[in-house]
Amino acid sequence: MTPSFTALLGLLSSLALLLAGCSARGDDLPALPREGCEPRPAPGGGAPVNDPNGPWGHQVVVASTTDGVTLDGAHQVLDHASVPDGVALRDGRVLLYYVNAETGAIHVAKLAGETIEQLGAISIDGAAAPIGAVDPDAVLLPNGKVRLFYLGNLGPPQLGADKPWYICSADSEDGRSFKLTGRAIQFTGEPTTDPSVTRLSDGSWLMAVSRGPNTLLARSKDGLSFEQYASVDYGGVPEVSSLNDGRTRLYVCARGIESYLSNDRGTTWTREATNIAPNIGKAIVCDPSWVPTSNLFFYKTGGGAPPRP
Repeated sequence: MTPSFTALLGLLSSLALLLAGCSARGDDLPALPREGCEPRPAPGGGAPVNDPNGPWGHQVVVASTTDGVTLDGAHQVLDHASVPDGVALRDGRVLLYYVNAETGAIHVAKLAGETIEQLGAISIDGAAAPIGAVDPDAVLLPNGKVRLFYLGNLGPPQLGADKPWYICSADSEDGRSFKLTGRAIQFTGEPTTDPSVTRLSDGSWLMAVSRGPNTLLARSKDGLSFEQYASVDYGGVPEVSSLNDGRTRLYVCARGIESYLSNDRGTTWTREATNIAPNIGKAIVCDPSWVPTSNLFFYKTGGGAPPRP
């Protein structure tokens, strides 16, 4: 047996072991760090978040739109709910993810006409209503699965420059039972929350996260592991979306919900519109989520009547 043939057999053997490992995991995804993302089931299904300035005092609103900036028919569909994000499935159904103040966990609902059918809390690796997993953002993958990005380690306040903030991801075939893929990116220092992710026209991925009144931007080649490349001071609590013409839209919360456009995959931005979402009698308007294939726009309201001008 020649040395080259022996080497070839060794290579094939290694490849077989690698494929077997992937089969055992049930996927072909690379192994990502799990620290800060490992799900912990909530005892008793979770506990209420009673702070009136938090999710308990928030509502989820839905409106119709054909262009993502002109909204019509805005109306409330959920109370005591916050941080909404919608995704359209292959079969046309629209799922809505949000933080339910009754449990403090991520829940999912299905849009049914003009109303919402609540489906219950999600699970990750079998852990129902996992503790500390908040700020959901859902993306439909080419294989039909839903990938959920979220803040993985919300907990008691911890001050200091070394405080970690983990943005995690998990995949699901049914939109409710998820399997952890791992940590997408880690930040340290000031609170870094509210991820939003979109796949760009060239196949790469763009993530936006909130840090106070600023938005941090990160890129990825595979939609799994991200690296920060920029920060913009337009506002926080972002939403990113890819347009059919190849441009990218960034929504932020500043003077109401504002939008910006990019012609270069998120390198530079130009303001497009301001105060696009009706406040429907509320002081807080934030947390935008555009579902372009379904002409829907979700967002959060709160705070009672808006201040007088």
